[in-house]
Amino acid sequence: MRFNYNLRIAALLPLVLITLLGCFSSCATRKGNSKIAALKNDYCAPAIKYQQDDSLSLEDGRLADPSIRAKLNMHDLKMASHLGLNKILVSYLNSSSSVDRLAAKQQLIEKILLFNTQIEAIVAELDCNGERYEQLARYLDGKNGHTTSRLTVASIITAAAVSVSTALIKNDNVNKGINIGGGLAGAGLGFMLLNPKGKKIKLQSGKGLLTNVWNENNTDTSFPPALWRIMMDKTFSNSGESSLLQTLKRRWVLFVFNGKVDSTDEVRFFNSGGYFSEQDVQHLADMHNQLQASVRSVQQDTRGLIEAINRL
Repeated sequence: MRFNYNLRIAALLPLVLITLLGCFSSCATRKGNSKIAALKNDYCAPAIKYQQDDSLSLEDGRLADPSIRAKLNMHDLKMASHLGLNKILVSYLNSSSSVDRLAAKQQLIEKILLFNTQIEAIVAELDCNGERYEQLARYLDGKNGHTTSRLTVASIITAAAVSVSTALIKNDNVNKGINIGGGLAGAGLGFMLLNPKGKKIKLQSGKGLLTNVWNENNTDTSFPPALWRIMMDKTFSNSGESSLLQTLKRRWVLFVFNGKVDSTDEVRFFNSGGYFSEQDVQHLADMHNQLQASVRSVQQDTRGLIEAINRL
């Protein structure tokens, strides 16, 4: 009976170390929950819903006045059409009154400024979300690294404790118990190192700007209608074969999803969300930053249109 009692006590000693380590880890996890909750909260979304009535309404560039088509190249003509500037441009070009020309030019400037303001609002939201996800990824990376360090130290201490105990204790039965307990503790620590606590986090990532891009659908007008039309128009991509958004989607498939998007990833990233690793969260940050860069490229086209108008 005493043998079995000593064996059980010796076998439990290393496991006690693991239990204590788990308690310390859970305390650290609770302390970090408030930070994770703050970063999971989508504080980047606009506080109010924009009334996107599309005051910059689409006009068919093919039906534009010949005086405009003679003055603007196809790229600038398309831009003016998406911004609803053709009629004002006709007034500007054909008016003999300097006052009327000045009034028309003022209207052009106002509409372009309104469009640039809409772009800046989208850029600000994307920039905020990119930084939010980057901060969350850094926090998860540090948290997982700290957990791995603690588990590594615990593994070393457990192995050392087993070695010292077997060297000092001469009772073979107790030594057997210590070796058994040490083996179980080592296996447990090894498993925890492979799957550190807090490695993944649950996020609701769908139903945002990324989702609209992925589905090529802007019925909720999260993007200003004029901006969405431009980014879906193949004229404004370098290749002229795919739109800016379609080109961006292909880059996501290639670099984020390694060439193939399965249904689980599609749900996680663009629908109801799910569990994300630190690398997944970094991908979310990258995708927001890449979309921001694509949106900003439209401002270059706007600048080109302004310069073309100034030359008229």
